[in-house]
Amino acid sequence: MAKRPIRLLSLLLAAWSMAPLFMAPASAAPLAGEGMQGAQAPAFTLPDLEGTPRRIGEWNGRVVLVNFWATWCPPCRKEIPLFVEMQKTHRDAGLTIVGVALDDPDAAAEFARDHGINFPVLVGGEPRAGEVARAYGNPHGSLPYSVLLDREGKVRYIHVGRLHRQTLERELAPLL
Repeated sequence: MAKRPIRLLSLLLAAWSMAPLFMAPASAAPLAGEGMQGAQAPAFTLPDLEGTPRRIGEWNGRVVLVNFWATWCPPCRKEIPLFVEMQKTHRDAGLTIVGVALDDPDAAAEFARDHGINFPVLVGGEPRAGEVARAYGNPHGSLPYSVLLDREGKVRYIHVGRLHRQTLERELAPLL
């Protein structure tokens, strides 16, 4: 009977001594978008659905919502109809939504066609689009992930997860 408490105590001590190997301090894991607010958006080039290289800088002078998404991501799929509507409604006021699909180009093209996507969709899958997502402050590859840029190309808002109409309209209003 005395062996059981000693064995339990030994296991607890072993686990406690190994904890630092599995737990990093909170400051070691950057939060999504940390340090990006107000910064100039990183330059990048990715192909569009037709294979044409597109630079993020070609939309300078417009308000740009860069949305990282994938066809296999349920919340990504749910927010696409809102983006189609917002692009149609606010295009003339200076909004351009740029989708960055971390996906197979054929799957992204089929999804875009089937859902009437009316904004540029860039593709690159991993690692290329993933590298862009990390440069835009998404160290964990969270999807969907949206970054709103002002007309000067500065980061004004970052959102992890599905964007809802009220939030998007609130953030767009002062920029359009």
